[in-house]
Amino acid sequence: MGEQGAVRAAADVEAAVAMWTLSHVVRRNGRPLPEAHIDLARKRMSVPGALLLLARADEGGGAGVSVGPGASPAPAPEAPVPGGAAGAGPDAGADAQPPGVVVGTILGVPGLDRDGAGPPVPGLLHISLLSVAPDRWGQRIGRMLVDQVLARASTRGYEQAQLWTHADNLRANRLYKSMGFRRSGRVKIDDWGELLVHYRRAVRV
Repeated sequence: MGEQGAVRAAADVEAAVAMWTLSHVVRRNGRPLPEAHIDLARKRMSVPGALLLLARADEGGGAGVSVGPGASPAPAPEAPVPGGAAGAGPDAGADAQPPGVVVGTILGVPGLDRDGAGPPVPGLLHISLLSVAPDRWGQRIGRMLVDQVLARASTRGYEQAQLWTHADNLRANRLYKSMGFRRSGRVKIDDWGELLVHYRRAVRV
């Protein structure tokens, strides 16, 4: 699994937003997403220091991970990064053009108390916006992205990871359980009136 160097922040965010939107529209049987939801996703991906990762497919169909704006420059041990991360310097990655098309994205940010309404919880990573191109479902891209965001979170000192997913998204629930995430028993209803379930695990297992 190769990695591409960092690319321009704006290109990263817009590519990630487009992928997240497409994945959600397909999962919701073609129902469009409100612009307010898309704008919120864009803002969350643009937060300084966020771990925004993109999976890109090369010409041979394989996928590697690109480091997005604000992401940690530290690579996973088996995958050296040839360039610095965006934001590492005034020109870092400014002209980099990773090959291939975006086929997945994931976001990691500091976990906040009271479901995002409170202060940061020390050592807690909140994973969200995991999405994979519908024509690449079942190709382990989601697993690769979760692995990569956890690897980078570990280098930043995170100890625990949490996430929410839709209760009826069987594919996502199977993935998280297979990767060591366990249901905490917490549930909530999202803005669409759909049931979400909460998962948690240690960053290092």
